[in-house]
Amino acid sequence: MPHGETSTLEGGVAEVWPDRVSIQDWVEPNVKIVIFDDTEAYHRRLIGRVMALENDPALAKSFPGYAGSSKIYHLDRWSCPEADLINRRALELFKRTLGTRHAAVDLSWANIYREGDYCLPHSHVRATGSIVYFLDLALDNDTGAGATGTGRFCFADPRLKVCCQEEPLAMTTPIGPIARDGMMIMFPGKLVHMVDVFRRPGPRITLAWNINEHAVPGSPLPDSRSA
Repeated sequence: MPHGETSTLEGGVAEVWPDRVSIQDWVEPNVKIVIFDDTEAYHRRLIGRVMALENDPALAKSFPGYAGSSKIYHLDRWSCPEADLINRRALELFKRTLGTRHAAVDLSWANIYREGDYCLPHSHVRATGSIVYFLDLALDNDTGAGATGTGRFCFADPRLKVCCQEEPLAMTTPIGPIARDGMMIMFPGKLVHMVDVFRRPGPRITLAWNINEHAVPGSPLPDSRSA
């Protein structure tokens, strides 16, 4: 990406990849974390756009309980400069992590969780890298992101040593980074991950991507594949 590339927002201009941003390893080296500190420039409008699209039949689908209340697909179709910025940042994280000039989004979506929602352990198909962006964890200042009932994002995979703290290859410890609004995390799509039950009024909002170096043929949506 050319140095200093910017994205025009409704409230001004934002750098796609600010110089001060660095990619950090989590405790597992194939899990990467970035924190963006310019969220005041775009979070409010982006949250508003997510909520406005929740009932759009062309983009949204409901998944009561086990997979969050709603998913809103295809960030690139939202007609939202703030969504375009975060989409470009996800692509840039993928390219920088893999050392490639190529990145193709297979599927992107927002997740909306309300009280009682959770997401069962799963992997992502059709994804070299999966990315999650924490847009609004819906927590007050006195509630830590790792507390019970906060909808914590966790890995639950026996291939990760950090999940097998009692015996190798025995997954005993679902664990993930302590998330915060503005954090982006990238991991191999095959890693098993989950979201613990969310016990707050919400909504808790995250964005997600499945990305490969080159486009994968066929439809990425589960209903289309099964059909």
